[in-house]
Amino acid sequence: MKRYLPLTLWGAMLLVIAGVLLWLENDFLWKLQEQNLFLDTSLFFKERMVVPGGLLSWLGTYLTQYFYYPWMGVMLLCVLWLLLMWLVMRIFQLPVQWSALALIPVGLLLITIVDMGYWVYMLKLQGHVFVATLGTIAVMLMLWFFKVQPWHFSFRVMTMIITCALGYPLFGIYGLAAVLLMGIWSWRLERWSLRRKVGYIVMALLIAIVVPLMCYRQLYHQTNLANIYYAGLPLYYVTEEHHAYYIPYYLLALFFVVMALVPLRQVKLLKSILIQGVVLVALVVGVALSWFRDENYHHELRMQRCIEQNDWNGVLKEAARQQDEPTRAIVMMRNLALSRLGRQGEDMYTYENGSKAYAAPFGMRLMLVAGPLMYYQYGMLNYSSRLSTEMGVEFGWRVENLKMLAKCALLRNEQQQARKYLRLLKHTTFYGEWAGKAPSLPELQSVKRMMHYENVLSGDQGNIESFLMSRLDECTDTTDVYFQEQTLLASLWTKDINNFWYHFNDYVRLHPKARIPRYYQEAAYLYCMIEGREGVDRMPFDDSIRQSFNSFAMAAERYDNADVDVARSALQAFRHTYFYDYYLMRQLPEY
Repeated sequence: MKRYLPLTLWGAMLLVIAGVLLWLENDFLWKLQEQNLFLDTSLFFKERMVVPGGLLSWLGTYLTQYFYYPWMGVMLLCVLWLLLMWLVMRIFQLPVQWSALALIPVGLLLITIVDMGYWVYMLKLQGHVFVATLGTIAVMLMLWFFKVQPWHFSFRVMTMIITCALGYPLFGIYGLAAVLLMGIWSWRLERWSLRRKVGYIVMALLIAIVVPLMCYRQLYHQTNLANIYYAGLPLYYVTEEHHAYYIPYYLLALFFVVMALVPLRQVKLLKSILIQGVVLVALVVGVALSWFRDENYHHELRMQRCIEQNDWNGVLKEAARQQDEPTRAIVMMRNLALSRLGRQGEDMYTYENGSKAYAAPFGMRLMLVAGPLMYYQYGMLNYSSRLSTEMGVEFGWRVENLKMLAKCALLRNEQQQARKYLRLLKHTTFYGEWAGKAPSLPELQSVKRMMHYENVLSGDQGNIESFLMSRLDECTDTTDVYFQEQTLLASLWTKDINNFWYHFNDYVRLHPKARIPRYYQEAAYLYCMIEGREGVDRMPFDDSIRQSFNSFAMAAERYDNADVDVARSALQAFRHTYFYDYYLMRQLPEY
């Protein structure tokens, strides 16, 4: 019974971890596989192997794709963590009473996943979610191989050289870590002299320094010299290094150094329980504090997933949960859903509005969160394709990029181009069926209704929303009533009065017997008052529009010279009107 205690403890903890991950991070796990690409071709394997640690990256991309079903990806992760804990206990010969310590590396590896946040859009290491776990398991296996070798000095040195020569190309930094641990392991061997122990460590250091340099000179041409000792680690760098994200890796290395140096022996049960209890509480607190929690981030992920499933009501359901000031990505996705359901003119301002900065330690932009998606859904296919291609080149090709490029090519009737992307997707595990059905996707018909722009390509300076709305506002095509209404909505965003009247007159002409939606009436009434048009009272505005405007005008008079933030707070009762948007929300920053 006693020997099953570690498995019982580990299994219980892994069940808790799996449950919390699936409950809190289901959409994040789905996003991981969207930002991943694995192809079952020899060329894909060769492309991964052109950098140190290529095998880890190849295996990592293979396993990450199983987050297509989040529960399946989490199950694979937990199986690997269970194997890792067993290896730690076996290799370091932990007594059963110390089995809880094997949870420490799992907790640290969990932190590298849950503290990611907006880095999910930026990390360039392919398969990074599984790479650290696979690399740590590889370290344990190499150390185990070293342990079972004969104790002859020269034989063990040769083992370290071979391990590094093979381990570095396959496992990157984890191959180097294995060699260093082999050197440190000598301190546990009481029969050896201090001189021999120091000799092992010096030899391990020399091997770990020289082998990467030799590989850099002779084997690899796509690795920066500054990064040769970090190959296999995700680089948390945009304009500067973000060292805090490397702390779990430092602690992981420290854990194995301590395990290699200090053999744990049987102690009184109460003492071991107390020590492990403190360690585990610290680990749980560390995971909880490191867990990235941001309302807007999770709303964005959920909305993207709903849009992918053509679930527009799901997008609005998520928008209704908004408590904090939203980011522009949330506002754009919500307005897109309203427009697809024909409700934007009536309900656009009933939801929270704003432009909160993204909760990222670097300058995050709407372009990276949903740029290609927004351009695609609004029919600006040239811009969606360009941005998808640029992101593929910069961050590595992803399923998300290939799907977007395929859909844009299909809509432009570029059949050869579309076949190229669809053929690649057929080499994935889960998107082959999607690739076969792509030409008949229902969403293509909705996007096709938005394709009434000139066939041009220019620069947007990274400001997706303002560029898109301005281009849409300039369009005069009226062949599709849906597209024409979008031009009217764009004029509400740009607040260009002349363009509004142009689009408003077209809208009235195209909907002769329909009731004019509330926000179009509010804009028309406001602009009539601004321009001092006569006979406004005789125009067919709803009575509630006049009453709302008069109430807003009276309340706003008291804040004519007030700071805009003060006025926004004081006039919250009118935040669901276009009047509030026109006067108080026109200078929002665009991130």
